[in-house]
Amino acid sequence: MREEMWRLYRHLIIGGVLVVAACYAVMEFTQIRYDTSRTEQLLSVDAELSAALFLSGVSRDLPSSRFNWTVRPSDTFSVDEISSLLKNKSWLKLPDGRYQIALGPIERPLLIGRTNAEQLIFRIEPLLDQFIFADQFSYQDKKILLESMSSVSMVPSTQQVTAELTGVARVHGIYSEYGFIWKDAEASEAVYLSAADRDYVSLTFTVVAVSSIGMAIMLVLIWRELLTLDFKRKTFESITRQIARGRSGLPKGIPDSSGTLKELAYSFDSMSSHIQRLLKVQREMINAISHELRTPIARLRFGLEVMKDEVDEEVATTVEALEGDVEELNTLVDEVLTYGKLEDGSLALNFNDISMADLIDGILQHNNPLLKHLEVEVRMDENDLVVADEHHLNRALQNLILNAAKYAAGKITITFSQDSERWQVDIEDDGPGIAFEDRDKVFIPFQRLDNSRTRASGGYGLGLAIVQRIAFWHGGAVLIDASESGGAKFSLIWSRSQHQTTLS
Repeated sequence: MREEMWRLYRHLIIGGVLVVAACYAVMEFTQIRYDTSRTEQLLSVDAELSAALFLSGVSRDLPSSRFNWTVRPSDTFSVDEISSLLKNKSWLKLPDGRYQIALGPIERPLLIGRTNAEQLIFRIEPLLDQFIFADQFSYQDKKILLESMSSVSMVPSTQQVTAELTGVARVHGIYSEYGFIWKDAEASEAVYLSAADRDYVSLTFTVVAVSSIGMAIMLVLIWRELLTLDFKRKTFESITRQIARGRSGLPKGIPDSSGTLKELAYSFDSMSSHIQRLLKVQREMINAISHELRTPIARLRFGLEVMKDEVDEEVATTVEALEGDVEELNTLVDEVLTYGKLEDGSLALNFNDISMADLIDGILQHNNPLLKHLEVEVRMDENDLVVADEHHLNRALQNLILNAAKYAAGKITITFSQDSERWQVDIEDDGPGIAFEDRDKVFIPFQRLDNSRTRASGGYGLGLAIVQRIAFWHGGAVLIDASESGGAKFSLIWSRSQHQTTLS
């Protein structure tokens, strides 16, 4: 996973650098745009005031203006004409960075002004002073002309001033604005004059927006990597589960760009294959030994049978005891072979309709000598037909009933029940029971819970292990619980649909 983690860190580092660089670039661009917009605002104020002074004939020499006026009309114009010309002016930014303003018809303008190439230092106050104190205009004419100037803002003001025109500065946020308070002698209230604000995007908003977009891109990249990692994790979990179920080999097309996941998966596969080989060798060895033991056991049985006819009564008793030991050894070999076949993957079950009442009754009659000292109660469902492999189900139930008989004090209860999905047989005894922490141990082959459970009680520790494997092949399980009578309760459960599945 080192490659994936490094990719995440790389995205974080690169994304952080890109966000910082983008913020810096946007801040610079926004500042330049703001400065340009502010310059154009002041140029527009300069041009409109200068044009009003030129066209009205107040002054034809304006050293404070940043414009060089190349076409100057000889006639003067009325306030309405000047107002109309100011509303229909045209702006042009020249290739060398200078600005041009034209008033009048585009093909034959009445007045043209171009900025000089020098650094733009604005002197708005002298131009506004000339305009405000011009005798050619009345107070109303001045208001009409100012209202026709798109670059000039005029709003009422409540500030008390002593002079007719007073320069003031206003600060709002990170921006400052320079304007004038004009209190004409004919007016009842003062007005605030300034360069009209243009719509511009807040610098703070721009930085926040760019940062948010950058962070969103980073999160998308990281989320994409996390989704890839999660997909690989799920794929790896699926592969490990398949290996755990005994699959050999790996599916094609494992998504792993760095090869780490694939290498780990192949390591698991190699380990699984090695374990399977060891288990196979172990099963083959146990089966071979068990089969080979049958021959000497048969010889011992035959020899003991011959000896019994040639010895006296005292020795014959010893021979009979030896025959019992040989029979016990033969039974153990049979148990080992049965468990090996159930543990192997080559078992084929023959599912048929079986009457549980007949099956249990047959088991009880066959093992009557071992059960005659106990009270056996059988509780059957009305419909006792099940689908199972009769031979193996008989073996499993017999093992459970005989196991209960070993430890029951006086009674065994056998209950058969069913629902829409499964069949269930509960076998209970009134013996000492099994501690909760030991319930899983009883299914381990050759496992004995304590020293009191010796061979004197019968069995070799394989009976319940065989039951568990038979339940597994029937698509079910064996559960252990406490019986209402104080002993142990074994529940053999198997699926109704397992017989529809092909077993190999």
